[in-house]
Amino acid sequence: MQPTTNESSLQMKYGWMNISDPISVFKQDYQHQHLQDQYGSEYDASLLGLTNYSQSARETNEKYDTYSHLYELILANIGYIVSKLPYLFYMVWPTETMFPSLDQVPRYVTEMFPVFFVAAILENLIRLLQGRSSIRVNETVGSLSQGIFQECLRIKVRSIEVLMYCLIWNNFRIITLPWDSLWTWWLCYLAVDLGFYWAHRLAHEVNFIWAIHQAHHSSEEFSIVSALRQAVLQPFTAWFTYVPLALCIPPQVFLAHLQLSELYMAWLHTEIVKTIGPLELILNTPSHHRVHHSRNPEYIDKNYGGMLIIWDRLFGTFKAEDTNNPPVYGLVHPVKSFNPIMVQFHPWPIIWRRIRRAKTLKHKIGVLLNGPGWRPGVGRLGNIEDIPKLRHPIVPYDPPLSAWKKIYVVIHFGLLLFFYHQLTLYQHQFRAIVLNVGVVSLLASITSLGLMLDDKRRYCAIYELMRCIVFFKVQSYLTPIISQGFERTGLGLANSLILITSIQYFFAASVLIISINIILRL
Repeated sequence: MQPTTNESSLQMKYGWMNISDPISVFKQDYQHQHLQDQYGSEYDASLLGLTNYSQSARETNEKYDTYSHLYELILANIGYIVSKLPYLFYMVWPTETMFPSLDQVPRYVTEMFPVFFVAAILENLIRLLQGRSSIRVNETVGSLSQGIFQECLRIKVRSIEVLMYCLIWNNFRIITLPWDSLWTWWLCYLAVDLGFYWAHRLAHEVNFIWAIHQAHHSSEEFSIVSALRQAVLQPFTAWFTYVPLALCIPPQVFLAHLQLSELYMAWLHTEIVKTIGPLELILNTPSHHRVHHSRNPEYIDKNYGGMLIIWDRLFGTFKAEDTNNPPVYGLVHPVKSFNPIMVQFHPWPIIWRRIRRAKTLKHKIGVLLNGPGWRPGVGRLGNIEDIPKLRHPIVPYDPPLSAWKKIYVVIHFGLLLFFYHQLTLYQHQFRAIVLNVGVVSLLASITSLGLMLDDKRRYCAIYELMRCIVFFKVQSYLTPIISQGFERTGLGLANSLILITSIQYFFAASVLIISINIILRL
């Protein structure tokens, strides 16, 4: 049955949803009552199609829609964050994370993006209340850039671990455990954590894997944000420790636990939590993980566990935090850069030079397979005495940046975070060319901002100018992503177009500012 003329008119004017939706009807009735109380008979006449209600009434209707959507959006986001917060601590009912097929497993890490954002802000506030310094802008942007770098790879390949897992499961599994069994769930929980322990330990004790993993340890500050500083190629070197699970545990069970384990380890990266009492004996905690991330000689190669610390106690790699020996974070030889390309790949030229200098084939292979501190004549993991002693006071890498540059980086990186979130969240709705343009734009942007944080004055301004011009030119590809993101917030088409136009003008202004800056330096 086709709607009447009056019904169609009302749907166009008020943006009505399906009339069979009772919640929609309730909201519309409440909205119409509000306008009727304010405009009386003029509004009643407009409903009957007898006259056009005034411009003032239309503007009020539009404002009401906007404020109502914003209010509902804020409440929805608060509720969403509260509902997802337990996932950060692995506090889920097993039945909530059981799925009959692999495709039905949610992207928990992507869904937790708002929770990470709020948690990082709260952590910073608590640090200030405790008398600590706030996390520096360059460290925050540097860590988040590494996380974006890794996620750009996952846009194309969701998980190398799961890909290899499915290959073994489909061809070599011995038995098939039920996916909806509590026994299967708990077995997978323990097995994934044990697999992570050995993958993590090998990442520290085998030089070519350490060359990949070191990016995660490169931050000289320790916070929830630093948990997102991930190694791009790490998934390619960790999958084989999970092979035994693929002989009997369904892939969807494995993928759920793999993500939940990753989420749990995020909150371990903080200094605001001292200890958690008797649970320190069983669980991996911020105290244990601070030891793992320190470069104090006494703490090197300790506490590899994921969620459970029992593996370290069992295999002899446990070390308790000493309050008289506070951890100093970062690499033994700091990378001294916020450029994500440099952070991820700077060890490889060093390894290549060591291989070329090695005199025998055995020694050349030893450079790759032994510990990063190994040399001929010492044990496989090297000599602890070769680790540089700490010299106090510790001065972190912190190139001076003017206030306007910090503001510039923060604004641009905020736009990149929103763009990245929309790109990953709705990637299946976009054409391949949009995804490719989006990924390249993200990688170019985090590299350019990293150069700016390093204060590479000779070429960072030119590189940033080129990036802004390209980003501005390809906005026709990027607009569908950004506009869908804005429209999903409930701001409406008109407001989303205003925001998109504002972003375009912002990039145009950036081009102008950088151009003037370059000319003044000539």
